[in-house]
Amino acid sequence: MTAPGPRGWQPAAFVDHVMDVVGELNRRHDRRLVLRACVDLPDDWTAADSGIVPRVAWRSPHGRPAEALGLARQCPVTELRWLNDAPHPDDLQAMQAWMAQHQLLADALLACSFPEPRGGEIVVPLQLWLPRLWLTTLADGRVEVSLVLLGEDDPDAVLAEVRGLLAAIQPHKRSVAPLQLADRAEPEHMAAIAQLVTAMRAGEAQKVVWSRTLAVSGAWPRSTLAGRMRAARPEAWTVDVQLANGQNFLCATPELLVACQGDEVATMALAGTGSRAQLTAEDARLGDEHGRVRDFVLQRLTALGVEAPNVQTDIANAGPLAHRRTQIRGHRGPNVDALTVALTLHPTPALLGLPRKEALALLTRSEPPRGLYGGCLGRLACDGSGTGEVVVLLRGVMATPEGWQARAGAGLVPGSVPSDEVAEIAQKLAAIGQSLAAEAP
Repeated sequence: MTAPGPRGWQPAAFVDHVMDVVGELNRRHDRRLVLRACVDLPDDWTAADSGIVPRVAWRSPHGRPAEALGLARQCPVTELRWLNDAPHPDDLQAMQAWMAQHQLLADALLACSFPEPRGGEIVVPLQLWLPRLWLTTLADGRVEVSLVLLGEDDPDAVLAEVRGLLAAIQPHKRSVAPLQLADRAEPEHMAAIAQLVTAMRAGEAQKVVWSRTLAVSGAWPRSTLAGRMRAARPEAWTVDVQLANGQNFLCATPELLVACQGDEVATMALAGTGSRAQLTAEDARLGDEHGRVRDFVLQRLTALGVEAPNVQTDIANAGPLAHRRTQIRGHRGPNVDALTVALTLHPTPALLGLPRKEALALLTRSEPPRGLYGGCLGRLACDGSGTGEVVVLLRGVMATPEGWQARAGAGLVPGSVPSDEVAEIAQKLAAIGQSLAAEAP
């Protein structure tokens, strides 16, 4: 067998190596493991254009990119019901039990869509799965492959799957052609916002987050847009998710939903958008919008048993935009894990509104289904530690049958001025366009 070179195994030799490991695995009592090895892949690699699903690309702020391909095992829970505005305990316990059974040094992935009303109930469509491969760029530039092997797998099928996944990895497609979003606020946008503000003044809700879409002209390869966004927004979480049901989203998000590491839990309230001068000035509307989100997050964390929350408020830059941000850190007890916190907070009032059930009813009448926009995506450790990192899916684009589509929204409160909210959404769409505008020659 060919030995690995300085950059790692050649893909074909790695598959041969996997064949030997699978044979050994079948002779073991504990028939599951995570095989880690460096594989020699093309520079600036990705499977973005391959059609492989499920697929997730992930990069934390100023971090190294990683990509998850394929499916080793999937949680049978695909919808999370709400009960009294909280995750239904039966659904949450079933997901926790699924996570607990693995005890592997690998990360699972959680992708939650925006909530939907369903026959008198509210459900959150979701997928929780253990990828077949994780590919991570190391500090020295090599690519480490983490391959999940389970005793119940068919060996021939796994080898064929791994061979196909590695063959799908190609360099990013690059282009210096500019991309422009030709935005124009339509009268119906102003009218929709005005109707929602009127409804809130009549007491139907305290806050609603309304959004609209914008078509992106041109047939752009996914890897082109992903590469541009990652280069333009090093301070953001850049994530790209493609699911088997056609749902997909590519974004550079400034918003962390939850991170659990050690005995610490961290989250943030991010609400109130504008220039730094606007956010520094006293603005009752922006202060009201931000305060509702901050108080919701603190109440939910306290109810979960997060202890001694430390709260720090500042103004955070996110590309060309600025946001009011409250960072919250606290100590987590043994029953507080990233999965539970994420599903308890999702979606915060920064994405939906308050009360959540009433806000969702208003949005269902005033905008098309969101899918993954306003949802969340996270990496969850499968080692029983409860650690993980989950981010909110916004500031990005999705591929549709009609082409690429950007989406952005604004938080409305009873004191909102429709023209100001239209302008805020236009700013956010322009920021998305800026992050995709062009690649350096």
